[in-house]
Amino acid sequence: MEADYVIVGAGSAGCVLAERLSAGGASVILLEAGPRDRSVLIHVPAGVAKLSGHPVYDWGFEASPEPLTGGRVIKLPRGKVLGGTSSINGMNFVRGVAADFDAWAQAGCRGWSYDDVLPHFKAIEQTESGDDHTRGRSGPIAVEPYRTVLPITHRFVAAAQQAGFTLMPDINGDATEGVGYSQMSRRGRFRQSTASTFLAAARRRPNLQIETGAVATRLTFQGLRCSGVDFRQDGVDQHAVARREMIVSAGAICSPQLLQISGIGAAAQLRDLGVDVVLDRPSVGHNLSDHYTAPLSARVLDALTVNQMRRWPRLGLEMLRWVVTGRGALTFGATTASVYCRSRPDVASPDLQLLFFPGSFDPANMPELEREPGLRVSATLARPRSRGTVLATSSDPFAAPQIKLGYLSDPDDLRVLVEGLKIARRILAAPAIAPLIRRETAPGAQAQSDEAIAQHVRNAGTTVHHLAGTCRMGEDLEAVVDSRLRVRGIGGLRVIDASIMPTVTTGNINAPIIMIADKGAAMILEDAATLKH
Repeated sequence: MEADYVIVGAGSAGCVLAERLSAGGASVILLEAGPRDRSVLIHVPAGVAKLSGHPVYDWGFEASPEPLTGGRVIKLPRGKVLGGTSSINGMNFVRGVAADFDAWAQAGCRGWSYDDVLPHFKAIEQTESGDDHTRGRSGPIAVEPYRTVLPITHRFVAAAQQAGFTLMPDINGDATEGVGYSQMSRRGRFRQSTASTFLAAARRRPNLQIETGAVATRLTFQGLRCSGVDFRQDGVDQHAVARREMIVSAGAICSPQLLQISGIGAAAQLRDLGVDVVLDRPSVGHNLSDHYTAPLSARVLDALTVNQMRRWPRLGLEMLRWVVTGRGALTFGATTASVYCRSRPDVASPDLQLLFFPGSFDPANMPELEREPGLRVSATLARPRSRGTVLATSSDPFAAPQIKLGYLSDPDDLRVLVEGLKIARRILAAPAIAPLIRRETAPGAQAQSDEAIAQHVRNAGTTVHHLAGTCRMGEDLEAVVDSRLRVRGIGGLRVIDASIMPTVTTGNINAPIIMIADKGAAMILEDAATLKH
């Protein structure tokens, strides 16, 4: 196979790149390890509860146990299907704040300030929210508020205001702090993944070739230039040639692993694996960042929650409601409201995101809902300082890498989360919602001291699936890619996905990943036009 551009990974970034590059007239081969996105579980928003850990659509990665998080094995769901994780995630659409991108630019990432990325955020979305200055009206992905908002969510938003947090009319607008209602990548009753939007618009173009069930096994090189990729499909080893450039968009776990097993990484590590060294770049697979989260759950009285709505016989009514009106519990994603706040007054911008969900989960059988009515507020690190690694354990591309999350390795992250749970308690004690709270089930009334709360953070905290940073962008010697997302020291190779983030953005990261891909595609087309002339 041969094309101008070969893209590894048809996920949140890869589908965008395939659409934008093929629309620009280039020939594109898009390789995806998983199958097509045909399951009803993917397209019905409530199906998210069954997609985490799914034997077909989830890679099934697990992190190594670490003492600071109780020696637990933390599961890391990642989409293995057209659309990637945008096909299995909670659909919470959050851009992050302007300071996130301005910090990237200040760190040396040229062209990545908020003013630089705003046009690309607008280009990817179609929404009626917010104003024309900040929001997009004609992009591929529909972004909508919840069509069904339970009274308990309204009570939480009111309680947050009573606790001192300003209402944000548009959670993706100019406001950076306060409480706001969630927005989803959803059109009516259906999920909006990058496969059902960007890729759907491009799949019939003759210059785009989509190959599913195609696992990339090794990038190939001619000297210090990447020439293509080997992959295995239906048990057959094949090769794709990239006439102009190879693009790796396999995510924060698979992108660094593919680079390492192809010879780009720490030379000593690669030699131990029996991999020929193409480029000694020790930073590949380092700088792993994620939003660690600690839950506060409560049993509630006299309130309708998702716990009741997704059980028979009520579930039957909700299914009918979804079919007839496109509303109800089957349209819900992972969170219905968020509070962005600071753990202490001297913090420059929010370092906490409190995620509200009008339901509660069985701690012994996640992600199953509890039988009795409940709610959950997840205190989440918005700007984590701790870092981890993703390192290949074998030259075998089918062997899972070693993932060390490094959660709480920076002590300040623990302090921030303890404060976050205290803030969540303060909100739930406000008059708007306090009468509904029967009792706190986690961490529980017995956890009052900072140390008791900290112990809950260590033992019950987990990922919110926002892994980033393992092929960091920058202009310094340790950066993996430069500001135009080209792998430093290698020609014809770019990495474009969450792995290039120097620091993870404030809040959920699917929207920033899609933005990165839109901007990355524009860079590629600009560079190609420059070369042509």
